[in-house]
Amino acid sequence: MKTYAEDTDTDFVAQIPDMIAKAELRVLKDLDLEMFEQWLSVTISGSSRSVTKPADVLYVNDLFIRTPSGQSWIEVPRRSFTYCVAYAPSETAEDVPAYYSDLDEDTLYVVPTPDQAYSGGNAKIRATIRPTGLGTSNENTWLSDNQGDMLFNACLIEAYTYLKHPAKMKESATLYQSLLPSIKKEIEQSVRRTYKQLNNRAQGADS
Repeated sequence: MKTYAEDTDTDFVAQIPDMIAKAELRVLKDLDLEMFEQWLSVTISGSSRSVTKPADVLYVNDLFIRTPSGQSWIEVPRRSFTYCVAYAPSETAEDVPAYYSDLDEDTLYVVPTPDQAYSGGNAKIRATIRPTGLGTSNENTWLSDNQGDMLFNACLIEAYTYLKHPAKMKESATLYQSLLPSIKKEIEQSVRRTYKQLNNRAQGADS
């Protein structure tokens, strides 16, 4: 980064770890990699619409709840924050949560206001987790080993943004965007599962 940016100023060098972290976040969000997804418990408190996300969660992809006395999972679909507020404008009216949105980086917002607590494993999310990033004690990551070009261009976007060099930043962003479609397709193909079609006899159908 110092070589490409042609800058060895102390202040710039001190910002490099933060630039790399932001670049990793950009790549992870754009690729939305299933390999970094986890099924995690969250706590939905009764009479409160705010739900704290677990640490290191980048995206919440799905939210499911079940009543403490039941065993059937209920999907709570994602909607925009505006939609959620319009759907359940009264915070005093309580019921089983029907929708959720992101309130901020660390918090989900569920509506209607929960009628009871959904905790102890009765509320779970399928979430994309931020993996351990590059650092002095971690010199190799999945991104650096497998998507080094994309990650490096993301780093240059951050570097040139910091240096207030719009032309170079735009150039790096263009290269980054040009890599994105092919890499996403490559990843999708590598994780796609194929199934052999069952014949009628294997399915138990009448011959």
